[in-house]
Amino acid sequence: MKTLLLFSAVCVAVSYSQVLQPCSPPSLWEARVSRIDPEKRFAERARISYDATNRRIRLIEEVLIRDDKDYFDVLFIHNTEPGTEYRFNLKTKECQKREIADAWRPFQVPPNSTFLGEGYIGTGAVPGAGVLTQLWSNTFENEDKYFGVYTAEGCIPIQEEFYSRRTGLVSSTFFDVTAGISDPNVFIPPRECE
Repeated sequence: MKTLLLFSAVCVAVSYSQVLQPCSPPSLWEARVSRIDPEKRFAERARISYDATNRRIRLIEEVLIRDDKDYFDVLFIHNTEPGTEYRFNLKTKECQKREIADAWRPFQVPPNSTFLGEGYIGTGAVPGAGVLTQLWSNTFENEDKYFGVYTAEGCIPIQEEFYSRRTGLVSSTFFDVTAGISDPNVFIPPRECE
């Protein structure tokens, strides 16, 4: 009987220790991102530089084949009150400087998110032919919704979907992610914006 009680206690302790906590991605990284907002018929591809420590993001849109639309180099600096956005039009060479309307929302699994499971991109059946990922979701008090896919090893962002009544659904897919920032000057506003 004592052995059965001890075994039960160990099983309970192990099952509680198996509850996954949201991972923490690197605080500095660069990538390419594809963002889509189906309601606004908005799509962009950009290079992104991300600094969670200093709350800064730089998005430089990639010019696609179509030449009829404007492309932007946008720098978001959230570490000042109020935050500042520099929006440089790559086509017209004009810059707008304005207050950031949205609060800082880091690219990470929000606290208290629900772990939905793991899955491979590619395959786990052939060594080196897939990447194990973790899926997370969250619904916030204001009814905003979050869904994220991160690598199980290293917590590298792969996909995020964020829905709010104000912005609608925005889906972001990250690829070619590298840790660190290759150009330390990337968070300096373009000289045309000074």
